[in-house]
Amino acid sequence: MGEEDNMKIGKHLNKFGCYENQEFIGFNEYMLFKSKRLLDQAQRLNQSDGLVEKAVKDHEERIIEIIRKNERELWGFKNPTMIYTLPYFHHHLKNPYYISLKRDSKSIANSLKRAAKFKNWLPEMRHEFLYFSLIEKLQIIMRFIKVFLKSGFIFTHESLYEEIAEDGYRRIDDFLKDKRHIDLKLIDLLEDSENTLRKIIDFLGMTPSEKQIRAALSFIRPDLIKS
Repeated sequence: MGEEDNMKIGKHLNKFGCYENQEFIGFNEYMLFKSKRLLDQAQRLNQSDGLVEKAVKDHEERIIEIIRKNERELWGFKNPTMIYTLPYFHHHLKNPYYISLKRDSKSIANSLKRAAKFKNWLPEMRHEFLYFSLIEKLQIIMRFIKVFLKSGFIFTHESLYEEIAEDGYRRIDDFLKDKRHIDLKLIDLLEDSENTLRKIIDFLGMTPSEKQIRAALSFIRPDLIKS
């Protein structure tokens, strides 16, 4: 999943950290920035301009480098917004297995609205700015002002986030049609953790010890899901 210190980044959103590989997150965020979809999230509903595909192709060597650096016999990365960029670099992954874990779109919208609270702005900006140069940071600030003047503070618009979540699920389903994957629901992982975990183990063809299974189960924290 990445460096251990990277896993702990994002504690303003999850007290244990977001457990995300920051190299993949950084690449994805930069691609959204280059395609003008980082802040103006409504633009993510339409990719007909081809800017995301162009951005990924322009930086293909970088994503290949990140993949080769991180790949192991068993490894992975997670980030839902990577569905915008993954279709343009997935062919560089060796023997990938995809796990689709879906959460109710209204619940996602509620979580994103809470994450947009003023108290989270500074830590979120610190986190986001890890991936950009000084000039790019200034461009992001200017784009934020432009989006704000055009659409208001869209980061609290639950209906928009819900629409983006549902559109994202459609993109995921389309992407996975011809690929090795398993579909899971977050509610099942939370309420029927052991059976859901064993489905993942069987899907991946793993043979963990009971101790490892118990450790994985202890990592599932329903109390961290607020809606």
